[in-house]
Formats: sequence, structure tokens, C-alpha cells
Amino acid sequence: MVVEGAFVPHHVPLLLAATQGHFDRAGIQATVEPGLGANMVAVLVGQRAFDLGHLPANAAAAAIARGMRIRMVALYQPRSTLALVGIKGRVRLDGASSVEGLRVGITPGSQDAMALGMFRRAQSIGISALTITPIGRSNRLSELVEGRVDVVVGDGAALRARLLARGQEPEVLELAQYGVPLLGLGFVASQALLTSNPDLARRALAAIRAGFAEAAADPPAACRATRAGYGLADSDAACTAALTIFLAHVTPPASPDWGRQSDEAWQRMIEAMRAAGELQGTRPSSFYFTNAVVP
Repeated sequence: MVVEGAFVPHHVPLLLAATQGHFDRAGIQATVEPGLGANMVAVLVGQRAFDLGHLPANAAAAAIARGMRIRMVALYQPRSTLALVGIKGRVRLDGASSVEGLRVGITPGSQDAMALGMFRRAQSIGISALTITPIGRSNRLSELVEGRVDVVVGDGAALRARLLARGQEPEVLELAQYGVPLLGLGFVASQALLTSNPDLARRALAAIRAGFAEAAADPPAACRATRAGYGLADSDAACTAALTIFLAHVTPPASPDWGRQSDEAWQRMIEAMRAAGELQGTRPSSFYFTNAVVP
């Protein structure tokens, strides 16, 4: 399995599936590898270099629309955690209009930029009402803390954890609550695998689900079991805080709905991405996902 970037705390449940024997018990010899972005995950899985890939649903949808022969096979985060994030005491984010006049740091060409555009259109906020400041993803937090921007757009759960680790109280406006119907994180598999060996995908997802259950049961132990071996930069305490915040935004692994995807939710996201110019064509939502191998 390949994930969308360098290992960070929200990958801990996947790493546990490998380190704690969940894949072994499912009869699978598996590794979890870091990746070079969601687009590359889609390419590698589509070319069958990996059997499963971990990425946001909107990135999977864009790749599928471009002709990549993959399908989303499980979605464990029902909605995106993309958010506008500032520092309490400097800004107050208590509604859509509260962002007007702010300096907004954003990484050009990213899903963050797409989400901000969806937010502006849904809330009828003109581009002139914001001061958009291009920033790199790696220095987004320092730009915010040092006051060169008022808010940044990014993963609200991860940014909240990193600000708290720096002793700052975050102020967060979750875009999903303001007209941005993007789905969250999940897994893709190739159409070839789903045709030739769907049981392998099902057993792999069951092992991953077990990793989520173990992480939810004891986040500090989960971080200790994976942090050093996989090179997570966070301390045990910072990893635990970030993992706990992340797990609050996912479907509980004991839920019968874990991993399951909704046609209605996919349709809302697809329509929003088409309106934003991110998707072409009129394929139905069933073209993008399947629940057939959810354990």
C-alpha cells in the first residue's frame, strides 16, 4: 500500500496494520510505503505497482475522470477536514462573512485552493474580499504563526494539532459546513485487482480496519509502536495529540458503516468539482466508487 505523502500521525492506523500483525493474520504479506502526493498514488495503483492507495476522495475522483482505471473501495472519513485556520485572539472565525478582509495563505494548484474557490462561490464571497497570499505547503504553519497571513487553508485537524503543539490556540472554520461537499480520506484499488482478486482487497481493508480499532483503543501506545520505526517527526506526545484529533473525524472502526460510501455524497462532490472545472464529463457517481469489498 502507498500513502499520499511522508508518514504523519494520521497514517498510524495503517502502519499498525503492518507492524501489529493484522495483515499477517489476514494472510497478506504487506508493506506501507510513503508517496509523492495523491496524484502519484492514483498512478501507482492504476499501474498496479501497489494494490491499495490511500488518498483524499476528490483526488481519486479527478484521476478516475482522467481515465485512471481505479476505484475508491473504502471511505473512512465521511467529509473533508479542509478548513480555514487562524490563531485565536488574532482572528475570529464565526461564520462565512468573518473571513472577509483577511490575508489568506494558500498553496496554488492544491486541493486547498479548489476548496477555497468552492467556499467563496457557495457563500457569494468575491475574490476582492480576500487578500490571497501564495505560500508553500511546508512553510504554511510558520507563515501563520509569524503573522504574515491571518489564516491558512489546509487540513483543519492536522493544523489544529500542530498549533496546539506550539502552544497556540487554533481558530477553525471547517469548509464542509459552508458549502464545500468534499469527501475525506479512503482507499483506492485498481479495476484489475477488483476483477481478478476482490477477496485480497477485502482482507486488506479488514486488516486496516483492525489497525484503526487498535489506534482508537490506545492512541499513545499506537504512536509508540510506529513512530520511531517509520520516521514520524512528531514526539510521542505530539503524535498522540494529532492522532486523537484525527480519529475524532473518522467513522468509528466498530461502526457497521465503516468504509461505506454514499451515492448521494459522491454525487454532491462530483457536481461541485464539475462546477469548479476540476472534473469533465457526465459519468454517474457509481463510476467512481464501489462498496463491494468493504469488510
